[in-house]
Amino acid sequence: MFILFIFLYEQELYAADENDHSIAARVARVFSSEMQQAEARLKVIERELDGLPKLLRKPFSSRYGFRSNILIDQNNPEWVQIDLGKSWSVDRIVAVPVHIPDLGEEGDGYGFPLRFKIEISDDENMEGAVTVVDRTSEDVVNPGRFPMTYKVKPTQGRYIRFTSTKHSPFKDGFIWAMEELLVFSGNITMSVGRHVTASSTLGLFPNWGERRINDGMSALGLPVNRQKSPNSGYQSAVTKDFTEEKWLVVDLGKDYLIDEIRLLPLESDDFQTMGFQSFPRQWKVELANDPEFNEVTWRHKRGISNVVGFPGGCAMIVSYKLPSRGRYLRFTAQQLWSSDDKAGFSLTEIQAYSEGENVALRKSVRAKSTAEGSSDVSSPEFLTDGFSGKYRLVEYPEYLDLIGLRGELLKEQASLFGLRDDKVRVTGLLLVYGGSGLGLLGILSWSWLMLKRRTMRNKAVAQLRDQIARDLHDDIGSNLGGIVLLSQMGSLKGEDAQSREDFKAIKDSAEETAKSMQDIVWLIERGNTNLQDLVTRMRQSTEIILGDKLVSLTVEPANFRDRELSLLARRHLYLAFKEALNNVRRHAEATAVEVSITIDGRDFSFEIRDNGKGFDPQGLSASGHGLANLQRRADRLAGSCLLESSPGHGTRVFFKASLNAKLT
Repeated sequence: MFILFIFLYEQELYAADENDHSIAARVARVFSSEMQQAEARLKVIERELDGLPKLLRKPFSSRYGFRSNILIDQNNPEWVQIDLGKSWSVDRIVAVPVHIPDLGEEGDGYGFPLRFKIEISDDENMEGAVTVVDRTSEDVVNPGRFPMTYKVKPTQGRYIRFTSTKHSPFKDGFIWAMEELLVFSGNITMSVGRHVTASSTLGLFPNWGERRINDGMSALGLPVNRQKSPNSGYQSAVTKDFTEEKWLVVDLGKDYLIDEIRLLPLESDDFQTMGFQSFPRQWKVELANDPEFNEVTWRHKRGISNVVGFPGGCAMIVSYKLPSRGRYLRFTAQQLWSSDDKAGFSLTEIQAYSEGENVALRKSVRAKSTAEGSSDVSSPEFLTDGFSGKYRLVEYPEYLDLIGLRGELLKEQASLFGLRDDKVRVTGLLLVYGGSGLGLLGILSWSWLMLKRRTMRNKAVAQLRDQIARDLHDDIGSNLGGIVLLSQMGSLKGEDAQSREDFKAIKDSAEETAKSMQDIVWLIERGNTNLQDLVTRMRQSTEIILGDKLVSLTVEPANFRDRELSLLARRHLYLAFKEALNNVRRHAEATAVEVSITIDGRDFSFEIRDNGKGFDPQGLSASGHGLANLQRRADRLAGSCLLESSPGHGTRVFFKASLNAKLT
């Protein structure tokens, strides 16, 4: 009987998911109708979640949002107010909670007020204000990561005031905090970039500040659904001069009164995308009624940004001194980020709103220059096709409804997971108790405590890993960004040629280190890292490493079945792929490269062909091209690595691995 208990205990070490085949789980499925219903519903929820957009996984750089000072009185009202510039008809207000990954679960909904109200008025002192949201009668359940969206009766007003009437406990006092406050009139986001005042604020920029609450950057990211994009957006031609102006002109077809313009950056899992794939450091956008812009009707210019990766996967929303009329919209990049002596910029969409409608959709676009190479990132027409670099774009109201549905489904999923786990645990206890008596029940209790301790240790390790990744990303990443910026200035303004050359070497080294650090952060981050994430990362690395060459990249099958990957598996696969790409960049002297990725059941393979100078594999040290590392990684993944090359005939690298390999 004791042996039976040990067997059951070993079975119960695994989570009670739908693939759990422990005795307790199988018995519970047979005899518990609640268990059967829960698992059936969980399958439906999983399918529905696959079709819904996701929030961004982490905040942009070191940006958190708005936070009050430490307050003594928990119930003394504190407020923040946005001046919309003119009176609008407001029909939706969204409060996005702060997310601080360093703090684990406590960082979800950090400092969100326990009670609050939202008022609208045409008077800045809120005379005659209308309360459109009132949550002051009882404590609000912390929303975690998901926004609180309020569809309100259309109410006219210029000033929006959010008042916290009961603050969140913090150390020896109280605070309240919010990442973003969005105000809508139909599809128009009137609140972004408007003047903000507050009764108190923690002025710790760039982490916290008044202007953070309506800068347009939040976990919401871009408004999309899950329909895949047929392209990756627009990329300008690469130049060595980061001050070379590059422009795009959208012909709206006729003269419109424009209320709002949105510029959508290239989507990336890296919040510090540098070089020719990034948003420009300095830019301007203009309206005119003639295609040559001899008579500009409106212009907005943004100064030089020193924040690498800005605007962090979110739309750049421009409404300064709008509305204004015009038929032609011109976007000009005036200063670019550069990497490896390559400068350029990327966008995925340009939108122009008139009376709540995007009048730039499917309109013609011309550009000064476009990138050579991959056809899915070079055409100006992609800027008005209604897609981001990953998914179909939708209007914010629809997107917010989809995000809200995702939040509700995740809550239901967590509840059903808990119910299912409880059923399995109870069934396991009954089986053990019935078979071995109270003595074995005591052993089971001890075993449960050991399991709980192990779970707590694993959770602590995961949180530490997140902390390390965050520290690398924020502290070291920010320092490297500063080094890049300063050395770039030195390379241009140095006193003599030697000093300028030295500054350039420092800049190149800092950029290379920043890229390596981003890979390390991605590799050690906790979360649902799956095969789709790996392929996306490999595609991005191909564009970054081989961006100055003619590159074709294919994935077969395009709609492969996704699955989770272990840390070691993604590490070996990704680093082997990068090593092969870097060999091409450093040694091949190629002008064209073909990259193919194949997922065949349990096997994963990639092939890289180039038209470079080639070499004699027999006459070259394997370590010289990192070939020994490729072979070692293939061996660890129960796979193989094949290299074919000859002088003057290019090189082919084929790497194959088993996704089911047992790694140590």
